[in-house]
Amino acid sequence: MTPSLTIPTDNIYKFSCLFGLALILVSIFSFASNYTTTLDRKVRYSELVIGLESKAQRNKSEDDLLALNKKLREIAMENEKVLNLLLGAVIAIGSILSLYGADRWHKKIQQRDDKIVELQIEKLQIEIANLRRSNQNSSRS
Repeated sequence: MTPSLTIPTDNIYKFSCLFGLALILVSIFSFASNYTTTLDRKVRYSELVIGLESKAQRNKSEDDLLALNKKLREIAMENEKVLNLLLGAVIAIGSILSLYGADRWHKKIQQRDDKIVELQIEKLQIEIANLRRSNQNSSRS
């Protein structure tokens, strides 16, 4: 089974650029996923807290459950902050990798390849001109 999407290993700068873009995309997806999951947890914990706090009389287990849900809500918010910081760092790293790779790819590799193509075209034009001259000379004879 051959992969339909191949990794560009012909050029380290191209690989760096595309790897950086992949990091950015994965981070954005992870951020959205984390946001919805954390929001769901915070809503669930808040509903339990509101329900328990609205009771006039609570027993020991309900007080413990209330304290636990408040703590879980705090932990969920802290985890969200930490993960958002990590994802921000990954996006920054991905951006740097992508920009560096694209810049080096364009300046170091692509300009050289463009020059090679220009020289090949010039060489072919000279060869064609020489062939035309030799054909004209042979047709005159």
